[in-house]
Amino acid sequence: MKNMLVVLDGSSSDEHVLRQAIQLAASSGGDIHLFMTVYDSIEELNRYIGFDNYQEVKQSILDEAEVKLRRLTDKFDDHFSSTMHWGHRWHFHVISEAKKISADLVIKAVRRHSRIAEFLHTPEDWHLLRGASCPVWLVNDTTAQIDRVVAAFSTLEETEDHRHLGERVLQKSRDLATALGAELHVVAVVPDWLQSQAIVGPMPGMPGQFPAVMADIGEQALDRAEEIIQETLEKLAIDADVIEVRSGFVDIELGDAVGETGALVIGSAAARNLPAKVSDKLFGNTSEKAIHHARGDVLEVH
Repeated sequence: MKNMLVVLDGSSSDEHVLRQAIQLAASSGGDIHLFMTVYDSIEELNRYIGFDNYQEVKQSILDEAEVKLRRLTDKFDDHFSSTMHWGHRWHFHVISEAKKISADLVIKAVRRHSRIAEFLHTPEDWHLLRGASCPVWLVNDTTAQIDRVVAAFSTLEETEDHRHLGERVLQKSRDLATALGAELHVVAVVPDWLQSQAIVGPMPGMPGQFPAVMADIGEQALDRAEEIIQETLEKLAIDADVIEVRSGFVDIELGDAVGETGALVIGSAAARNLPAKVSDKLFGNTSEKAIHHARGDVLEVH
């Protein structure tokens, strides 16, 4: 987290987002570059009606945004390099700017959206999460001081890439917890097999024994998951304050673990730069579902 791109939009959340970035930079010794997004509905009106003084009005809005940005940075008695962009579809330009400056972290205020709104039109935040080539930290400005960083660790070990992603999640979680002076919690969630919809009936030859057998399998899965976490933490030389293995739905359990004063760090193995399928919009991948249930901050690691 040495080179951070902080996305601002002129809203009341800008100060909190920049404050979090400065705290992180102070700990990691990183640099901060600001990206200011500016947009006004006059752009749409000009397309339909046309204004003789459109360029003058637009420039006035940009000048006002520049003043607001400078007033914000003056509060921290510091000056940062910055880029200003006019436009509604800003995620393309944020992704491009992050690559241009070789950013290893993008920080932005979180915006919550309904499922229906996402199906009709995927918000810019989701485009940013799917398209960014570096981790994205969505800061919730209603969150109080972060007291714990929750690393969402998968113990499925599906492929070598998944294992590497899990290790990056743990490393980024440790770095964030250290920078924020928060506890590091490592949480894994395994399915509750007795409640799984995939199981529609008892296994043949096991009448009456099925619940007990599945409960035993579940206990074994929980024990194995904890062993995998311990082995991985030892391998990476990471000390966690809390190690927890839960049973249930991943998104719900992680949301509960984070609460309102935590920050969730989760990995995403979603394909980059590919158009979203309708099924993705309806159901989303695991990380996007978890983000919906997380009430605190979220750091998504690719």
